[in-house]
Amino acid sequence: MRTAIGLLLAATAFAEPQHMIEYALPRGGSQGTSVEVTLSGRFLNEPREIVYYGRGIRATQIRSGAKAAEEVKARFEIAADCPPGEHVFRLRTATALTDAITFWVSPFPAVSELEKKAGENDTREKAQAVPLNSTVEGQINTGDKADRDLYSFMAKKGQRISAELESARLGTQHQGNGENDLGMRILDSAGKELAKGDDSALFVQDPVLSVLAPADGTYYVEVAQQVYVLPRLAWYRVHIGDFSRPMALFPSGGQLGEKLQLRVLGDPAGERTEMAELPNRVGNLDYFAGTAGEQPPSPNVLRVSSYPNVLKAEGADPTSVPALPAALNGIYETAGAPHVFRFSAKKNENWVVRVYARTLGSPMDPKIWIRAVNGKSNILSADDARLADRGFVSMRGTWHIKDQLDPVALFKTPADGEYLLGIEDTRGMASPLHVYRVEMEPARNTVYTHITSSDAYQMPRTVGMIIPQGSRWNLNVQIAPGFGNEYKGDIELEAVGLPRGVQMVAGRYSKGATRMPVQFIAAGNAEQQAVPVELRAKAADGPPLLSGSRQAFGLFNRPGEHPWHFVFLEKYILAVTQPAPFHLEVDQPRIPLAKSGELSLKTRIVRHDGYNGPVDLTADWLPSGVSSGGSITVPAGKTEASFRIQAGEKIPAGISQFSLSATTSDAGDAYSGIGRIRVSSPFLKLEVAEPYVTIDLKRASVERGQRGELIAELKQNRAFEGKAEVILKRLPKGVKMAVPVATFSSRDREIVIPVEASEDALVGMYKDITCEVSIKDKGETIKQNTGSGQLRIDPARHTRASR
Repeated sequence: MRTAIGLLLAATAFAEPQHMIEYALPRGGSQGTSVEVTLSGRFLNEPREIVYYGRGIRATQIRSGAKAAEEVKARFEIAADCPPGEHVFRLRTATALTDAITFWVSPFPAVSELEKKAGENDTREKAQAVPLNSTVEGQINTGDKADRDLYSFMAKKGQRISAELESARLGTQHQGNGENDLGMRILDSAGKELAKGDDSALFVQDPVLSVLAPADGTYYVEVAQQVYVLPRLAWYRVHIGDFSRPMALFPSGGQLGEKLQLRVLGDPAGERTEMAELPNRVGNLDYFAGTAGEQPPSPNVLRVSSYPNVLKAEGADPTSVPALPAALNGIYETAGAPHVFRFSAKKNENWVVRVYARTLGSPMDPKIWIRAVNGKSNILSADDARLADRGFVSMRGTWHIKDQLDPVALFKTPADGEYLLGIEDTRGMASPLHVYRVEMEPARNTVYTHITSSDAYQMPRTVGMIIPQGSRWNLNVQIAPGFGNEYKGDIELEAVGLPRGVQMVAGRYSKGATRMPVQFIAAGNAEQQAVPVELRAKAADGPPLLSGSRQAFGLFNRPGEHPWHFVFLEKYILAVTQPAPFHLEVDQPRIPLAKSGELSLKTRIVRHDGYNGPVDLTADWLPSGVSSGGSITVPAGKTEASFRIQAGEKIPAGISQFSLSATTSDAGDAYSGIGRIRVSSPFLKLEVAEPYVTIDLKRASVERGQRGELIAELKQNRAFEGKAEVILKRLPKGVKMAVPVATFSSRDREIVIPVEASEDALVGMYKDITCEVSIKDKGETIKQNTGSGQLRIDPARHTRASR
């Protein structure tokens, strides 16, 4: 799991979607304690289980609150060794799986703010006394003026005073307008400001402060909004203590399994060194610097790689890289002087160059370039990166996180030789905290799976895996290439972690395909539960791929879909729920869907246990070029309906699979799917084929008050049974067919369609007259549109003669 806080961007108006869980209070707890937590939302009836993405917390005493549908209470039991920081969880009810929300764990005892209304602790005289090394659960309250909260404590001269704020990254609400953008100050006993912070390189909107006490006495931490915005649920957690709060670590990563000597930077007590034991797993590592009792409440991040470090040599420019792959590390302390590394590479080698600076909390905004040792121009230069380049393939185009300021580039070596890599700060800034890391590794074939909603919200209908016992659940699973991927062949899916009694049905992603319907089937005796699962991409023909699952969502989503906080997940949660009150049957089409045609699918709702409510039918996925008219409703008490699908004129012929879904529609929200029970039909095969017949309408004319004829030349493409019927479409006002329908067989090559014009028909030339053809074949009817003709309406002859 990765988390990041979004950058502040301009906002536009937006509409709030519905969520099952709107928020959880309190926002966190302490290691080794249990906390009574209230989940507030809607459609929370019959809570069954809380499932966490990480370790260290378990929920007990799960029950409905006073408002059964809107409130759930549970006791969160937090292990003594539970990792501090953010923990993501979901609630499973008897029939649903909720949105993912967060809960935060602190290493310090929790203290509740005592203020009941704004103004009760907004001065030093009214400050609430708290012990050092505690976590205050506070809230910015509404009032006549902007609320500010002060907390007092005692410190000795030379003692470290650290304060770390969790507010924007708490993600208390799904939507917000900036009410959680808070700042902090540290004040001495006389009110003199010792430190002030709004943002931080580590946590973007959330500041961190650390100073040494200049004298024995009372000190204060003040928390307040930076710009007044009417607060709704402006909860925060502020950690106050004498803990060490490193601002950077150097080097900012190492080789897996090694003992790495670190320089701990940014502590007001001075720089120190310590040894870190790195795990045997490549990736980002949450590292809590310091000894027990002085560690910070939130980690710094270290990179763990499978190749050795190269440290920027003092006074050496360039620094030699013994061999690639390697990780290049430095501290950019002098503005305007690029750090340069020299390396060797062979022709046609593909190297992925990834920079880690802002990703790891460094204030550096890096840019890189590569050129030949004797070259005068850059072969490659890179500044920022796309989210997908950094591996965040489940995302929206409006999302922005600090990681994107770190460039990623693909260096295709043009010839054997020596090359230089330079790195510097884009803004021309430098400091002892400008730590960076550049990993150069061979490009690898990587394909991720992801489940991403079309509008970024956590909608069960589009991103959930919620399977009633004995039923099916259809879901569109997307794939996306990793940076540097060159595999272009077919892709298959592999499910890891499916519970007993649940199976996955998935086809192949053909070359170029990025989305495919996947079906999960729960046996009638499958255990009701919620479990983490992973979907991995496999090369259908070729060497193994690197793969993994990705799913992301935003919190404090501001207008225009610009969230302040994001949660990036590497597993999905699959829930098996109680049986649905119906299942859906759809007859397999016996005839193809013709291009420019329409096909009616026969459906049946098989009701159980006396359920008699209305049911909506929809197609959540159709092949490109195939569409439906949207959802239809099977009325209460009814069981059968026809669901129509249409094919475009230019859709390629072929066979694909699809299914329909049915949802309860007497409660809940149709768009998001919350508050509704949903099942899918078995997969159906859909063949798209050339039209049975194409019609060429010859140009014709008819006088007012008279009859005329349109000659239709037929090109028969496939035989069919019986007679086809033709109706003319787009006839001008005052003109109609002289017969209800025209008919032809699959042997005919031409038909004559009589028309008649009224005496007040509008005179003129009319184009785009078309035919709607209804053909019965194998007991089913398909409609198709074909032909494009012209019909001229002339004045009556006696009218012309009188003139």
